Amino acid sequence: MKQTALHLVEMRSFPVQLGELVFYAGNWKLTGVRQYAEQGGVLGTGYVTNSSARARRLVLDGWIRFTENPGDVILQLDSAIAANRRFVFDLRGVRFVAVNLVEYAVQEAAKDGLLHCTLTLITPNTLTAPPEETEGSL
Repeated sequence: MKQTALHLVEMRSFPVQLGELVFYAGNWKLTGVRQYAEQGGVLGTGYVTNSSARARRLVLDGWIRFTENPGDVILQLDSAIAANRRFVFDLRGVRFVAVNLVEYAVQEAAKDGLLHCTLTLITPNTLTAPPEETEGSL
């Protein structure tokens, strides 16, 4: 009789440091876009011009742990949007620099201490690899 090997899929998360908050992304989606504009030309011919630099939209879906009041987390997210605060973090081998939080959706589940969140962030800069750590560096 042939035995079948089972492969268990473990739930994992990707920690993202957003200021004082640690967001645990269960999944993420990155979209890169270059926007173009069309201008009218002579003889009815339109010209396509590059109207803006590339921007990337990063959507993180996961959770934030809180101790007593989820309102503290919501207020921090809201103030980050209002202050146009910029973040720097590494996610899965990519460094994101000057990232702005533009939208959030939160939902408290019946589990204690977890606030389920979907965060939408915009990064206008080019993506790079994180700097390599050398021995003895902090």
